[in-house]
Amino acid sequence: MAKQKSGAAKHSADYRDRQKEEAERLGIEKVFFNMPEGIKKAMVSEVKHYGYKQVQELWQNLALSWIAQEPEERARRLERPDAPAFFISPKLARQFEAASMAELRRDPGDEVERPVSP
Repeated sequence: MAKQKSGAAKHSADYRDRQKEEAERLGIEKVFFNMPEGIKKAMVSEVKHYGYKQVQELWQNLALSWIAQEPEERARRLERPDAPAFFISPKLARQFEAASMAELRRDPGDEVERPVSP
């Protein structure tokens, strides 16, 4: 036998149905994607800086400005043959160098001697 919904549950279900119908009428679709934490923080900062009320507004404006570009400009921005597969920051390089030197001090014998300039 089916369970009877309470008044509040019926109201909530009706509200969700109305919201869904309105979204369908307006052609609104929810989009979900994973985003690195740093980008999310940067976007929140931009929302505050430029006076947006919600992150969604900023994303919509970014999408609209992207669409408004000439197709050649969009293609130029998307095609990045010169982009490296990864980037090693100076900080990461220093950390690697320090860890390598510490490892060599723990287990000497594999040192590499740098060539001397003439």
